Amino acid sequence: MVNVYKGVSGLESEDLSYRYGLSKLLREFLVEVISKKVDRSLDDETIREWKEKITKFIKENEDISPYADLPAAERNILSDITTFLDMGDADAVKRKILELAGMIQARHDDLNRIRSINKWTVPLSVIGLILTVIFGMLALI
Repeated sequence: MVNVYKGVSGLESEDLSYRYGLSKLLREFLVEVISKKVDRSLDDETIREWKEKITKFIKENEDISPYADLPAAERNILSDITTFLDMGDADAVKRKILELAGMIQARHDDLNRIRSINKWTVPLSVIGLILTVIFGMLALI
């Protein structure tokens, strides 16, 4: 199933985001099957079997790559934390947690900067639209 999804999506083998996309697609398909939007002739037993198989595959997919839906930097840090926890290296875990906190703070600062930029875009575009209409009318006169 993974190879079919990678082929249809045009993904390469080193792309790690396919697991998240595959799980998301399978969840959407599961909703469609359970609500009988896919095929109304499916009996309840078949739906139950499909649900069990798809749910099992999604769980296995997430066990293989538990942080697939995160950006690469955060995914790597969390994978490192998991590895260091398994090894019992508390100092390395603390260091990685501080690194993760720094990444979160940097993303938060970027988000706030973008918000402050965006709060002026709508008023400026409205003013631009009004001026365009006014100058358009003046050009016709």
